[in-house]
Amino acid sequence: MTDGEQQEALVKRAEDEREGIFRRYELGLDPTNKVDSWENPTFEIYHITDKYGFMHDSRLPETRDAHEVHRTKIEVERVKKWVKMLETWPPPPDKLHKRVYKGIPDRMRWPAWIRLLNVKQSIENNKDVYNRMLVLAKKYSTETRQIDADVNRQFRDNLAYRERYSVKQCSLFNVLNAYSIYNSELGYCQGMACVAGVLLLYMQEEEAFWALNTLITDQKYGMHGLFIEGFPKLTRFIDHHDRILSKIMRKLHKHFTKHNVDALLYAIKWFFVVFVERVPFSLSLRVWDIFLLDGDKVILSMAITILYLHKDELLHLKDMDAIIEYLQVKLHKNFGYNDDDAIQALERVMKKLKDLKLDVPPPAKSNEFPTRTLGDFVEADMEKKIGRRRNDYTDTEKQVITDVISRQEQNAIEVQSTVSYETSECATGDAYSMKTYQSITSLATSPANSSYSLYSNGYVVTTPESVQDNARSQSIHNLSYLTAQQQPYAPPSGLQHTRHSFSSESDSRTRLDLDQALEALQRQQLHMHTKSPSSQGVYIIHNGHQEASDAQVIANGDGDDDDALSVENTRL
Repeated sequence: MTDGEQQEALVKRAEDEREGIFRRYELGLDPTNKVDSWENPTFEIYHITDKYGFMHDSRLPETRDAHEVHRTKIEVERVKKWVKMLETWPPPPDKLHKRVYKGIPDRMRWPAWIRLLNVKQSIENNKDVYNRMLVLAKKYSTETRQIDADVNRQFRDNLAYRERYSVKQCSLFNVLNAYSIYNSELGYCQGMACVAGVLLLYMQEEEAFWALNTLITDQKYGMHGLFIEGFPKLTRFIDHHDRILSKIMRKLHKHFTKHNVDALLYAIKWFFVVFVERVPFSLSLRVWDIFLLDGDKVILSMAITILYLHKDELLHLKDMDAIIEYLQVKLHKNFGYNDDDAIQALERVMKKLKDLKLDVPPPAKSNEFPTRTLGDFVEADMEKKIGRRRNDYTDTEKQVITDVISRQEQNAIEVQSTVSYETSECATGDAYSMKTYQSITSLATSPANSSYSLYSNGYVVTTPESVQDNARSQSIHNLSYLTAQQQPYAPPSGLQHTRHSFSSESDSRTRLDLDQALEALQRQQLHMHTKSPSSQGVYIIHNGHQEASDAQVIANGDGDDDDALSVENTRL
């Protein structure tokens, strides 16, 4: 078989697979549509489903307590006010701000979100565009197989998505495939499934498509920069998050640094999907309400609010794993504060950050927004059609790897200025490298392996101080960050170029084989050189330069006991 014939065969196989997947979604719940038993786990409906449609392991109480009865009465009154306000849209800004921060009643989220995201206007200005994109996706999408896998993983504890090929599963599949064609520069990233899934809980299919487009392309939300290759907005937000933490919660920042807790380990899902599945769903919806009103600055403020509200508990945890589990798992099950108290704390934090001129991160660069014309069809090249793997890294992927290394260098220098290596758990960097790698290779958003997993195209190395200056100059292309003369350890053969593609139809972005990479990283013995701190001051590393901490922001000794967020008391 010639090369041309082989390519044609591979393309034909991909087209047949895509056609078969679309056919199953078109059949939906038709009895003739065959579904494997494992795709529809058994479940009870009665007594275990909350008002948002999410099921729980334990049965919900048979009667409502006095607090819930009181909240229901308040929500009924708020519904009346929202109905009246929506009739005269848009309302005065102060009035809208007050109503949104009090919480949009759940039954009013559909009309409120539609207006906040200008969905009706988008549909009117783009008649038949969605249907055209969906038709093109059926013929040309290279993301179909990965989207199919992610749809079957999204919100499986919710009645709307529980049953395979249910109405909402089919809508989610269509929206993501159509958008991968509409925004060909972005394509598909796993975090988009969660965002679109939330929108579809309150919207119809085409409405969710245009709402998703607004969140991705509008500068107010700018999610394009979170999902595009290289994740430039994530890097910018993580850096600003660290800057806020180092200035106004120094004790907690030092605690995280001591135990190698990088923001990448806990904040990825906070930023990518606006706290869904990291805090109780009712609270995440309240944050979404405010996010749709005020934009992406809300995400940074909510991240600081979570850390502030739980500062005392976090300071008592003396292990990196315990801290990460607390932030990623325990807070989702039990946040410790009711939604109203948490949102009031968020509002105070936003005001405080604004007073300190820390509420807005540095301006976005041009690569955080689409450069191609949206809606213009661009047929994928042959490599993408057949899912062929690349043999090298793109410049963007190389820069991502360099940025991760740079963050670790900064972290090591900061540790040296605050903690003695002789008595600290930071004497070795192995645990940090492992945990950071595990976090950033999966997007930390769902159990799925992504077609475009966060930072999955590189691996993390904690470099000794003696090689920090030289590490950056090593060959990114070969991932040879440490030469034999600098470090006795050499990565096992196969790690440097071991890659795989998740599917023949996925975008041909490549990534390391996770199992082998993790196994190799576990074998690393990269010990950081013991060195006493040369200064007792706290330094902030910014743009590669060491600067003294801004004492004018918080002038309170060495910063161990200061707290610029103390408005009323420790618990807000």
